[in-house]
Amino acid sequence: MSDFHRYVCWDVENVLSTIQTEAVVASPAVFLSTHTRLGIQRCRINGRSFNSTGESVTEEDVRDDFLNRRTNTGTLLLPVVGESGSGKSHLVRWVKEKIEHFDDRKIIYLEKSKTSLRHVIESLLEGVDDEEIEQIRKDIRQVTGTFTTASLARRLISQLSVTLADLGKDSVPGKKRQLVGPRGISLLLQDPLLQEQMLEPGNFIPQFAEHFLCDRESGEERPPRFSLDDLPLSPDAITGDMAAPTRQIFGMLMSRPELQVLAVELLNAHWDKAVQELSSLGGGRLLGAMKKVREIYARQGKEIVLLVEDFALIQGVQGDLLDAITETSERYGKTVLAPMRTLMAITSGYFHDLPETAATRIGTSTGGFVYNLDIVLGEGKTGTEDIATFVAKYLNAARVGREALERADGDVIPNGCEDCTVSTLCHSSFGASADGFGLYPFNRAALTRVVHSVAPQENPNAFVPRAVLGNGVIPILNDAKRSIEKGEFPSAFFQDNYKSVRGVDKALPNSVSEEVDARDHLDAKRRRKALEFWADAPDQLVNLPQGIGEAFALPELDLDGQGAGPVDSLTAGETSEPAITPIDSPKTPTVPPALQRKLQVVEEWAASGSRLITEVASIVRTMVSRSVLYREDWLTPPIKPIGVSDAEGAGWTNKANTVSIDDASAEKLSKGAAIILKRNPSNGEFFKSLIRVNAQDVDGMRPQDVVRLASTAETHRADLRKRVALNAEHSDEDLVAGLRVSLLGAAFAGQIVPGMPIEALYIAAFEKGQGWARADNSSRTETWAKRLEAHLQHRAGLVEALLSSLGLGQGAGAVHVLDGARAVALVRKAAQEWDLSSVELPMWAREAALPFRSGLDSAVRGQLQELATLIHEIREHFPKSSGPGDRLVLQVSTALQMANAQGLTGPQGPELEMRAAAVEEADWNSVSVLEKELSRVTDNLQDQSTESLLAVVAVPRSTHLREMRDYLNTADALLDTALAAARMQNQNAVSDAADQLAGLLVEWQQAVDDSTSRMEAGI
Repeated sequence: MSDFHRYVCWDVENVLSTIQTEAVVASPAVFLSTHTRLGIQRCRINGRSFNSTGESVTEEDVRDDFLNRRTNTGTLLLPVVGESGSGKSHLVRWVKEKIEHFDDRKIIYLEKSKTSLRHVIESLLEGVDDEEIEQIRKDIRQVTGTFTTASLARRLISQLSVTLADLGKDSVPGKKRQLVGPRGISLLLQDPLLQEQMLEPGNFIPQFAEHFLCDRESGEERPPRFSLDDLPLSPDAITGDMAAPTRQIFGMLMSRPELQVLAVELLNAHWDKAVQELSSLGGGRLLGAMKKVREIYARQGKEIVLLVEDFALIQGVQGDLLDAITETSERYGKTVLAPMRTLMAITSGYFHDLPETAATRIGTSTGGFVYNLDIVLGEGKTGTEDIATFVAKYLNAARVGREALERADGDVIPNGCEDCTVSTLCHSSFGASADGFGLYPFNRAALTRVVHSVAPQENPNAFVPRAVLGNGVIPILNDAKRSIEKGEFPSAFFQDNYKSVRGVDKALPNSVSEEVDARDHLDAKRRRKALEFWADAPDQLVNLPQGIGEAFALPELDLDGQGAGPVDSLTAGETSEPAITPIDSPKTPTVPPALQRKLQVVEEWAASGSRLITEVASIVRTMVSRSVLYREDWLTPPIKPIGVSDAEGAGWTNKANTVSIDDASAEKLSKGAAIILKRNPSNGEFFKSLIRVNAQDVDGMRPQDVVRLASTAETHRADLRKRVALNAEHSDEDLVAGLRVSLLGAAFAGQIVPGMPIEALYIAAFEKGQGWARADNSSRTETWAKRLEAHLQHRAGLVEALLSSLGLGQGAGAVHVLDGARAVALVRKAAQEWDLSSVELPMWAREAALPFRSGLDSAVRGQLQELATLIHEIREHFPKSSGPGDRLVLQVSTALQMANAQGLTGPQGPELEMRAAAVEEADWNSVSVLEKELSRVTDNLQDQSTESLLAVVAVPRSTHLREMRDYLNTADALLDTALAAARMQNQNAVSDAADQLAGLLVEWQQAVDDSTSRMEAGI
């Protein structure tokens, strides 16, 4: 391995000190050593626009034209136009460095970084000793020292409001008349809330105020003018506190967009006057001072050369300054004002939007021409070489260092590659510029792609020097210093921030990316990026040139005798066409155009980062989601099978909520999706196979993708079940809640009670209850009976849902196989608690659960009280000492017969006989059993849970409890009647039957009295 392995020939300090994005920062030697020919076009001015003449010029041409052109007014204003970062200030700085200093020449240089009004005025008036001018200096210092940024911004709004309010309607044309005067847009500037909106960070006024007082930071652009975004026109701005006139002008602007444009024009047209009034420069004071400066230099026989790096920085004094620098130098054949030449950088957009007066002055003072630096690189050799030449000088400066460049002083630029021991391998692999400066760590292909990557999105072929250096070369060199030494370049930083531009740069074919992933498990991502940028995205997998592979620690791959060797390096005379070419080659004529189009969409999605259109994404989602559905056998654990429509209804769809695809149209990558398919080479080729199968091109599906589809289906079966369970509410939690409802219903029906063996609970839980009816309904409360009835109306649906979730059926038939092991476990869990008040119920269980959802404890305690009352009333006439109940009935029957014989029963006799027949089959021992169970919970009733009470009250009881009570009450009433009649009869006549009946009745009465006494005593 050569010395070029992980080789670095620059350091970060040199990068920062020699590669400058602002022309004014670098020292003259560094500036000139890194200067590269700019692409400059001479354009003819047409109003506030300009048209190319087709003439390209050099920097020397611009300098010579600027210094030598003669005008009949003695003044020249030469604009240099271009977008931000195009090199305007660089050209102005270059002209400055190339102007010879003579005694008859006064050079004034306004740097774009010195934006404060104090700096601008002092630079313009520098070197002039005059009392009036000195007073202007003092006034400017006082103004700029008095305000803070916030206070100046508020004063500027107020002053602008006054300026617009003072405008008469006759002073403006057309529709603008509606917007001026005291009831015009000046009202908007006076409203406190609207003022706050205009003062929000990022708006024109606060930014202007900051730059007015303080010099800007390097690279920071000063906003040139008001825009529509600066108007405080938001519907939320209307408040009840807004004055009626303000509301009227506000509403008019909101409803009429054409007036909004006119309002912005008014703000920009009168901004200078507001600034001048506030800064003590109103009334033409600066114009007068500049004329005096020109008069003084005229007397000294000097010509003034004014170099302005950014026209926007003199905003606020532009009108007076333009008047002063374009004022003719001669009067009546004599030179009264010093001749003046101005070279001024203006952004293209600002030039197009210049106030009409400024545009007129510039047009008449230029001879009708501007120099345009907006360069769009060609797509062939010329553009690539321009990029290589431009960047190579900065790369050389970073290798040589600032001190060496300054020692050379621009005479002969030292070349850092001349004495380098690895330059031969380096230049053969990475290339060098025509000047002999090495391009490492770039080559021509990589540089071109980086330039496209940092260009404006709307114009990716634009060459913007500041963006190329500031967003491309500098951060890449700083990152590469560390990452190359560690063997990690192209690093994650490079991969994330520099992308091939779709439609301009050819993307690395997805098939090549997939093969890289398969062959280079360690460095696949780095190798893919290196192939894309440095090898210009080859159509098949190749090895990188030796030097690139060694420098980036990307060893050659064994390509299995494919015959593909390393990619050829791009020399100074070679380039690549930055255009996308289809990679599915050779294309077979059998592939239908519609299918080919879909395949190309997938290729561009995977390789170029474009969006996956809805049509193709839908096919992929459908194929993947259906494969999972068809793979599921629903047997482990058993569940009733569902079809496509049921699956979609349960939430397993062919949409992004099930299969989410990275950067597919109309979707964001959904983290909640069961299957997430990210953009990568493997998925790109997989999608192509799915598209082919969907188009019935089965032969085009790769075998590995068949295996992958089956594996994907198997992997996500559990996700399907989970989604179906979740959306159909058949999760374990849902089933436990449903089973608890079922158990409660069975308990209310008297089929089970809490605490019973799991086998009994299990059977009852899955019974639909169609034949259920309580035999002891006569002893149930009305509340209990109604709740049970309401539950039974919906119980069949409840149980059917449980069965479908835990069992299998044939086709659409009923479930006939139940997953017993799972079901028993769920029933056991459900039986651990019987209350439903805090349980989240599935929809399918809610109707059946409604009778138990609230008031369950009250219903259970009410039933307990009902049973306790029945027992109490029975025991009033059937004490424990009474012996068997059937003996009591016999005694009463005997007494009844005797009483009937004596005519003592009256009309109650037949009723008692009827009630005796009703209790003929009654089990009187059940009274004692119930009494015992009730006493177990009523002794500490307040501490009992609903579950413990339910275990008592839900148990089926004797069907005769209420009949026993009614029989005893009737017998007791008959007893009272019979005794009274017997006593009267005994007083009149004595008979054996009467004595026997009286004795029997007295005995029964005594027993009842004794029982009552014991109950009252708590015995």
